[in-house]
Amino acid sequence: MTRIRIEADAPRLDRFLADLYPEVPRARWDAHIRTGGVTVNGAPVSKGGVRLRSGDEVETDLPTPPPPAAHLEPEALDLPTLYEDSLLWIVDKPAGMVVHPGPGHPGGTVVNALLHRLRTSPLEAGAPEEAEEDAEELALGWPGLVHRLDRYTTGCLCLAKTQEAQRAIQGQFKARTVEKRYLALVRHSPKLPQLGSLLVDAPIARHKHDRLRMVVAEGGRAAQTRIRVLARTPSVALVECELLTGRTHQIRVHLAHLRAPLLGDPLYGGPARWLGAEGQALLLPHPALHAWKLAVDHPDTGARIQVEAPIPEAFSALARALALN
Repeated sequence: MTRIRIEADAPRLDRFLADLYPEVPRARWDAHIRTGGVTVNGAPVSKGGVRLRSGDEVETDLPTPPPPAAHLEPEALDLPTLYEDSLLWIVDKPAGMVVHPGPGHPGGTVVNALLHRLRTSPLEAGAPEEAEEDAEELALGWPGLVHRLDRYTTGCLCLAKTQEAQRAIQGQFKARTVEKRYLALVRHSPKLPQLGSLLVDAPIARHKHDRLRMVVAEGGRAAQTRIRVLARTPSVALVECELLTGRTHQIRVHLAHLRAPLLGDPLYGGPARWLGAEGQALLLPHPALHAWKLAVDHPDTGARIQVEAPIPEAFSALARALALN
């Protein structure tokens, strides 16, 4: 069971849990609540519409996931293209789109869009065996995937159009020759670098009791993130994060380790609500993280391909409201 303390008034219980654990759809949370799987302040609740207040404590385990779908269908989905040729398709993934099918998301994913792009007939594919700590290994086994982005992370996502290209780009990720830079809006912390950049070298492992969370822990997988502050106020900061390794939730975990969690990321201590520079209430519906820049070597020519995903208007608007523009 996982215990969550509410730091500020929140919406309905089922919506809060669905936002906190985006891998689990709201309908499954609603059913889990009705069957007594969630308590608020120690008392079981039976309705997902219960309102949460600051100071409440929610305790829950995770709903049992249904078996993964094994049938992948091509789908005509709108994904902005940043680069494309016969071997690669690099897209600007929107917030809310899942990268590959899974529990609660049998379709409408980036993988479905890639299959349609290739005009491929439906493929039979089961979900790959989950690797505990390596985000790139989680992409193995899905057609075209070489790395992943969390559901609500926007920006650069590289896809391969052939198995040979997929293996070549996966090799670059393993060799750490791929450049990955992110933009993040975070709670300000004195542990953030004042000038220049800071290298966070802290191993990451899965949380012992909450299987959806990762933590900095001795004995975990080596993880390195270089962080540079681009703008700051006394309460918030805009930072650039360069991934030097590719562990699950690495940026989110390392920022939380610095006591500078992503805004909109309550799973790692980031607030779901915030006051803007002019005192207006801001709702932060998901973690403020954007995969800004990506550079890989072309699997055939070896030429360096560099792309940049435009900063989403929602991200820019939030930065302006926080006086970080």
